[in-house]
Amino acid sequence: MTLMEQIQAIFLEIYTMDYQFGIYDKNGMKGLVVQGFLSPENYQKIVGEAYVVSQSQPEQPQA
Repeated sequence: MTLMEQIQAIFLEIYTMDYQFGIYDKNGMKGLVVQGFLSPENYQKIVGEAYVVSQSQPEQPQA
Protein backbone atom coordinates (compact mmCIF):
# COMPACT_ATOMS: atom_id res chain seq x y z
CA MET A 1 0.00 0.00 0.00
CA THR A 2 1.39 3.36 -0.99
CA LEU A 3 1.67 6.27 1.41
CA MET A 4 -1.21 8.05 -0.35
CA GLU A 5 -3.42 4.96 -0.03
CA GLN A 6 -2.58 4.76 3.67
CA ILE A 7 -3.49 8.42 4.17
CA GLN A 8 -6.77 7.96 2.29
CA ALA A 9 -7.60 4.90 4.43
CA ILE A 10 -6.95 6.87 7.62
CA PHE A 11 -9.18 9.73 6.49
CA LEU A 12 -11.89 7.23 5.53
CA GLU A 13 -11.79 5.90 9.10
CA ILE A 14 -11.88 9.42 10.54
CA TYR A 15 -14.82 10.52 8.39
CA THR A 16 -16.65 7.26 9.15
CA MET A 17 -16.34 7.91 12.88
CA ASP A 18 -17.35 11.56 12.42
CA TYR A 19 -20.52 10.40 10.63
CA GLN A 20 -21.28 7.73 13.23
CA PHE A 21 -20.82 10.20 16.10
CA GLY A 22 -23.06 12.75 14.39
CA ILE A 23 -20.35 15.32 13.76
CA TYR A 24 -21.30 15.22 10.07
CA ASP A 25 -24.73 14.39 8.67
CA LYS A 26 -25.38 13.42 5.04
CA ASN A 27 -25.25 17.05 3.91
CA GLY A 28 -21.95 17.55 5.73
CA MET A 29 -20.54 14.47 4.05
CA LYS A 30 -21.72 15.77 0.67
CA GLY A 31 -19.88 18.99 1.44
CA LEU A 32 -16.69 17.01 1.95
CA VAL A 33 -17.16 15.44 -1.48
CA VAL A 34 -17.73 18.85 -3.09
CA GLN A 35 -14.58 20.19 -1.43
CA GLY A 36 -12.59 17.19 -2.68
CA PHE A 37 -11.81 15.78 0.78
CA LEU A 38 -13.95 12.66 0.28
CA SER A 39 -14.53 10.63 -2.88
CA PRO A 40 -18.06 9.76 -4.01
CA GLU A 41 -17.12 6.08 -3.55
CA ASN A 42 -16.11 6.65 0.07
CA TYR A 43 -19.26 8.72 0.63
CA GLN A 44 -21.24 5.64 -0.40
CA LYS A 45 -19.20 3.40 1.92
CA ILE A 46 -19.85 5.71 4.87
CA VAL A 47 -23.46 6.80 4.29
CA GLY A 48 -24.73 3.63 2.63
CA GLU A 49 -26.19 5.31 -0.44
CA ALA A 50 -24.77 6.58 -3.69
CA TYR A 51 -23.56 10.17 -3.89
CA VAL A 52 -25.77 12.17 -6.21
CA VAL A 53 -24.72 15.61 -7.42
CA SER A 54 -27.49 18.07 -6.65
CA GLN A 55 -28.39 20.75 -9.16
CA SER A 56 -26.88 23.43 -6.90
CA GLN A 57 -23.49 21.68 -6.67
CA PRO A 58 -21.02 21.77 -9.54
CA GLU A 59 -19.62 18.42 -10.60
CA GLN A 60 -16.12 17.57 -9.41
CA PRO A 61 -13.50 17.25 -12.13
CA GLN A 62 -12.16 13.74 -12.53
CA ALA A 63 -8.66 13.31 -11.16
